[in-house]
Amino acid sequence: MVLIFIISCMHLKNIMATRNRISTNFLVLIILVLECLGSVFGQNSSGNIRCFERERQALLKLKDEVVDENGRLSSWAVGGNQMECCKWIGVLCDNRTNHVTQLNLRAPPGFNNDGPSVAPLKGKISSSLLELRHLTYLDLSLNDFGYSNIPEFIGYLEKLQYINLSFANFHGSIPPSVGNLSELIYLDFSSNSGLFSENLGWVAHLGSLEYLDLSFVELSKASNIWLHAISNLTSIKELHLANCGLQGILPSSLPSINSSAPLSTLDLSMNPSISSSTFLFFLSFSKSLTSIDFSSNNMTILTPAYAFDNQIFLEHLDLSNNNLEGGIPKFFGNMSSLTHLDLSRNSFMMPLSEIMINFSGSVEKNLKYLDLSDNMITGSLSDFSKFSSLNVLVLGGNKLNGSITKDYPNIPSLIHLDLSSNSFTGELPDLTIYPLLEKLYLNNNMFNGPLRESIGSLSKMEVLVLASNNFEGIVTESHLFNLSRLTILDFSSNPLLAVNCSSDWIPPFQLTAIKLSKCKVGPHFPQWLQYQKNLKFLDISFSQITDTIPSWIGDLTSGPINLNISNNQIHGVFPKIGFFSFNLTGYSRSLVHDSVYGMVLDLSRNKITGQATFLCQSEEWVLIDLSSNLFFGNLPNCFANSTRLRFLNLANNNFYGEIPSSFGSLPLLSLLNLRNNSFSGGIPTSLRSCTGLKMIDLGENWLTGIIPTWIGDELLSLIVLSLRFNEFRGIIPSSICNLQNLQVLDLSFNKISGVIPKCLDNLTAMTDRPGSEQKISDLLGTPALYYTLLDAAYFTWKGKAINYVNNNIFVELIDLSSNALIGDIPSEITKLLGLVSLNLSRNILSGQIPANIGLLKYLDSLDLSRNQLSGGIPASLSELSLLGNLDLSYNNLSGRIPPLSFDESTFAGNPGLCGLPVLNKSCPNDNENTHKSDANFNGDASVTDNLKLDEDELITNGFYICMAFGFVFGVWGIFGVILLNKSARSAYFKLLDSIEDSVYMRGELKKAHLREESPSSLYMINRL
Repeated sequence: MVLIFIISCMHLKNIMATRNRISTNFLVLIILVLECLGSVFGQNSSGNIRCFERERQALLKLKDEVVDENGRLSSWAVGGNQMECCKWIGVLCDNRTNHVTQLNLRAPPGFNNDGPSVAPLKGKISSSLLELRHLTYLDLSLNDFGYSNIPEFIGYLEKLQYINLSFANFHGSIPPSVGNLSELIYLDFSSNSGLFSENLGWVAHLGSLEYLDLSFVELSKASNIWLHAISNLTSIKELHLANCGLQGILPSSLPSINSSAPLSTLDLSMNPSISSSTFLFFLSFSKSLTSIDFSSNNMTILTPAYAFDNQIFLEHLDLSNNNLEGGIPKFFGNMSSLTHLDLSRNSFMMPLSEIMINFSGSVEKNLKYLDLSDNMITGSLSDFSKFSSLNVLVLGGNKLNGSITKDYPNIPSLIHLDLSSNSFTGELPDLTIYPLLEKLYLNNNMFNGPLRESIGSLSKMEVLVLASNNFEGIVTESHLFNLSRLTILDFSSNPLLAVNCSSDWIPPFQLTAIKLSKCKVGPHFPQWLQYQKNLKFLDISFSQITDTIPSWIGDLTSGPINLNISNNQIHGVFPKIGFFSFNLTGYSRSLVHDSVYGMVLDLSRNKITGQATFLCQSEEWVLIDLSSNLFFGNLPNCFANSTRLRFLNLANNNFYGEIPSSFGSLPLLSLLNLRNNSFSGGIPTSLRSCTGLKMIDLGENWLTGIIPTWIGDELLSLIVLSLRFNEFRGIIPSSICNLQNLQVLDLSFNKISGVIPKCLDNLTAMTDRPGSEQKISDLLGTPALYYTLLDAAYFTWKGKAINYVNNNIFVELIDLSSNALIGDIPSEITKLLGLVSLNLSRNILSGQIPANIGLLKYLDSLDLSRNQLSGGIPASLSELSLLGNLDLSYNNLSGRIPPLSFDESTFAGNPGLCGLPVLNKSCPNDNENTHKSDANFNGDASVTDNLKLDEDELITNGFYICMAFGFVFGVWGIFGVILLNKSARSAYFKLLDSIEDSVYMRGELKKAHLREESPSSLYMINRL
């Protein structure tokens, strides 16, 4: 450039020399000035470096103040060939002026453009950006600025035309200085958690703005100002305000509309407080709308038909997930440009045939996407053949019925068909009428009969979901022979359907998800699975496999994100397998449920053996269930980085050693079940850091020590605490009473002493009636599919194992049995009105049964046996209409038994009790005062004021003296004969020996019987 300038000056000089004869000193002066300017602005004498020194230094300072863990800015350096900042990654200079005009530091997105960036910049934005005075383009999206505020100085980059700070982890208030950017055309601050603006007045100053995205920015405090600010954007073309907490505006407060804006795309979705009048405003604000998303807004009334009269360009309309009721209006049929219509998840209630009539009109020609799912549409399938361009038809989740053999939609252009979750019956028709079909969802219906082999000729098929029907017969490779594009295959929950492909068959497809649960896949492991190298989801649970687990599972090198082979009879050593992490999209994600992001491993209820070292091969675990297998050995202490792990179930195995301390590094851990193993030592103190724990079951191990007080101080979210059948000593810490969410407390079969804490009435979750609690899936934060993690958790009643989960609801119970507790039963326990089971048996409790025990209206099981309780049985027990199990045996109870429908064994071992017909023992004065009501009977033999019984004159002092003499002479009469008569003595001791032998033999036979039936039951007996 300098050379060109010099030549130009020389040419100018020649002209001037001929005219004015200017000295050559003028040319020398110009060259010297250019050299000085070059040194000032960073341009070397050779002309190789374009960027200005001031701007280069600003960029280097920006680099210094961010954290670049992945070396994305490695080209930003000094020295050598790296001095040219215009060639640095993300930097663009103007070809004419050489000033930095664009800075694009957008982080690379995650897998499949979904999820967080894999290499974000961190730290903060340097104020050195102000040195880039010619900057027109700034993109810092998908980075992580650690909840910092958007800097105020952003608003002083006056030449900015494009700014994108989306998904960058900004926090706080949007600086009003952004309103200074009068040349701004594009602004995107979306998807920053915690970002808000209480006044959108700054938006009104952006007169050149064409694109605005503030989605997921909190605008609830902007009142009705937000709409007035938007109405001033006369150049706006795209507006995205999804999930902003926008408030509704009364029609009288709507801003006036002076002229139509060029707005073409409008997204106001997920603002449930917004009003229909706002929707109507935008239909008048712009006549150029091509796309409207007003979904998830609690909209109850559809805008009048006339409002759409001017929307002749509308192509995309999404009104899904509202509360629209009644019928679908006819004006949709006149929308000639409409190609995409989503009315799903509303409450439309009308026959499908009438909907088709209302859709008659110009819309039939161009409509490509129609979603009416999750409404209350009735009737059978209608004729869709007039929709000549339709590619996607979604009718799932309605009340459609009938057979589709005759009435199936004749749409040759169809690519996506969803008839799931209806009541269709009969066999499937020949689907080859849809040669372009890529996705087919027919799950959750009542289809039956065999599958046609012609389904295998649909060469474009990618997703085939036929789950939860009544299909029958055998699926072979003939049904799948030409499905080379297939990625999702789901035949699950068709118990009469067998999947039996040849062992040497090599499939033409590479699946990402396979679901064959509750189909007949066994007895052998399906060999064709070994050729699937892209699996992310594999579920062959409940599939009748009795085979050895194959070693080639370890060759599925992409590693499934979800591996479920549970509830079979698979045996052998679990092989080494490489696990890697993925992100799922679409139906693959729905298989692992919305709340599960990470890896799932479910091997439960098989006969798999080996050590669990493979658990160290991934840090992406969300759920691990190895329960009810034959795994053994020490658990590896390698969970420190498995920070996503939420559910861990290792129950019913042969693990031993101490519980790994690295469990304390699992911040999201919600469920920990280690029951029925041989773990020893104490509960690791590190677990106190797992404050999200909602269930701990460490029962049936060899754990020792005291119950830590920090359980009640730190783990305040606990719902289930089971430490049964261990060797715990000490007292029940009073901090247990802090667990206000607790619904299951099982400390039975330990060596715990002391008294029962009187503060148990602080367990407020047990004060609600049963069934009023949240579902387990909500409480534990897991899909209901996984609440089977709890189905092996139980308490005991008379030696029977009773599940403490019922219909996805926890049974509220307290079991403190088989310990060494002393003192009274605290009356506060009767305030736990939701209790279903209370077991305090086999302790040393004394005192009386609380008189108001009858307040526990929902009690189904009450066991107070084998204590030292005294006094009478409270009459209020007879008010417990739901009581199904009662045991008060072997105490010191006395008095009359209240009206209770239980047999004699319930009260055995209480010689002071009386009452017909339960006991073959009448109470004194049963023949007198029969006219008196029993309503005031309190069951306490020591309290007689209410009965006012007359004194029995036969019971005198002489009566007691005679009874004493009779007892002494009777006893010594028998024992005197045994002592003095050798033959009598010999016969007596032979009788004792025979009784002892009989009891011993019965005990050994019972143990042998239990050994054959259940080794775990024998384990419990030996522990006793």
